[in-house]
Amino acid sequence: MADRFRKLVRCRLAVFTIWMLSALAVAAQQPNSAELDIDTAKRLSLVFMAYGQHRAAHDVLTVLAARHPRDPEILITLSRAERALGQTEQAISRARQAFDIAESQAHRHLAARVLAEALASAGKHTRAQLWLRRAGQLAPTDAAKAAIRRDYAYVRSRNPWAFSVRGGISPTDNANNAPTSNQIEIGGIIFVNPAAQPISGTEYHFGGTVTYRFPATVTAQKEITVAYDGRRTRLGSEASSIDPGLSNSDFSADRLTFGWQGRFRPAGRQTVSDIGTRLFFDWNGGNRSQTGLALEAGLRFPLGDQQRLRLRGRLEHLDRLDNALRTSTTTEVGVEWSFPVGGKDFLRVDLSVADSASDSAAVARATNRLRATYALGQPILNAHIAFSADFRQSLFDRPLFGPERREDSAIGLSATATFAQMDVFGFAPVVELRRERVQSNISAFDTLATQLSFSFRSTY
Repeated sequence: MADRFRKLVRCRLAVFTIWMLSALAVAAQQPNSAELDIDTAKRLSLVFMAYGQHRAAHDVLTVLAARHPRDPEILITLSRAERALGQTEQAISRARQAFDIAESQAHRHLAARVLAEALASAGKHTRAQLWLRRAGQLAPTDAAKAAIRRDYAYVRSRNPWAFSVRGGISPTDNANNAPTSNQIEIGGIIFVNPAAQPISGTEYHFGGTVTYRFPATVTAQKEITVAYDGRRTRLGSEASSIDPGLSNSDFSADRLTFGWQGRFRPAGRQTVSDIGTRLFFDWNGGNRSQTGLALEAGLRFPLGDQQRLRLRGRLEHLDRLDNALRTSTTTEVGVEWSFPVGGKDFLRVDLSVADSASDSAAVARATNRLRATYALGQPILNAHIAFSADFRQSLFDRPLFGPERREDSAIGLSATATFAQMDVFGFAPVVELRRERVQSNISAFDTLATQLSFSFRSTY
C-alpha cells in the first residue's frame, strides 16, 4: 500500500513538474505574468527536495535562476539540488554566488552554510570549516548556532587536517620573575642586588598547531603535529632605572615542536590508552637554549556518570645548549580525576610526582604537584566561570646557597571567565586573573606575581 502511495505521489509530482516547467517557459516570454508563479515554483522545488526528487527540483530551479539570477533563495536551493546530484563544483559556485548577492543576514547565513556543505561533499573540509565559522557568525538564532556547531563537529571529524591558532595578552607586575627581596644571605653575609626588583610589563603570547590524522581503524587513531609557540615581553617604564642592561628581547621565548600521538581502544573495552612523543627546540632571548625529547603515555578509565580517571607517565630529557651542566632528565607519574558536582558543575583534580636528575644543584630536585579546577555549569552574566588552585612543592637534591638544600612551596589561584555569547567566528574572549606566591628558604627564589590575561578560545 505504501509503495502504491509513493508511486502515486511521484506520478503527480512528475505531471505537476511538466506543467510548471511549461508555465515557467511561457512566463519567461511574458514578464508581467512571471511574477505570478515564482513563489509557487519555489515552494514546489522545496517539496521536490523534501521528497528526494532532486532532478525535478533542479529542472524547476534552473528555469527560475535563468529568469531571476539575483534571487538568493533560488540559488541556495539550486545549490542544494546540484550537491544532491553530485554536481559539487556547480553547487559550490552557485552557493558562493548566492552569498555574494544576498543582502539579509538570514540569506547570507544560509548561503554560507550551504556553501560549506558543498565544500565538504567535494572533500574540501578545511575550507568548509572556515565557511561554517562564517555561517556561525551570521547565525540569526541560538538554534542556528547550535546547528552550525553540530555541522562543524561532523566536518572536523572527517578532515584529516586540523589547524588551531592561539594568542593572548598578559599584563603582569613581575615580568622578570624577581624575588620579593633583593637581599640574599650566604654564610652569614648579606648580599644586595639592586636589579633584583619586580618590573611590570606586558607579555604577548601567540602560536599555532597543524595536525594530520591518519585514517582511523576500529581500535586506533594516530596523528602527527607541528606546533609553534612564542612569547614577547614589553617591560614597564621603570625597567631602565632598575636594570638599565635589560631589554625587551631578553625575555623573548620561542618553541618549535614536532609530535606523534596514538590513541588505542581494544575491541569491546571502554578503557583508552594513549602514547606520544614530542621533539622540541627552544630559543630564549633569540638564542638556541635547549633541545628536548619527551615520551608520554596514559590510560583512561570511564567510571560512569561522566566520571573519568586517567593514569599518566612522562619521561623528558632536556639537552641544555646554553649551559651543559643543567642538562636534565625528568620522570613523572600522575593521576587525573574529573567528575560532575551537583549535576551541572564539574571538578577536575590532577596529582603528580616528578624527579629531575641533573649534574646541576640548581636543577636536580623532586617535585609534587596538586591542581584542582572547578567549573560552574551555569553561566554568570553570560560568562562561563572556572576557578583553579594549584600547589607545588620542590625539594632540591643538593645545597647550592649555603648548607641547606633549597625548598620551594608555590600556591597559585586563578579565575577564568569565558564569554561564549561574544564569540567572533567561533572564537570567544577569555579573561583570566592569576596570583602566584612562591615561598622559598632561599630568599632569591621567593616571589610574588599577579597576572591578568586576555585571550581567545574556540567554541567549536
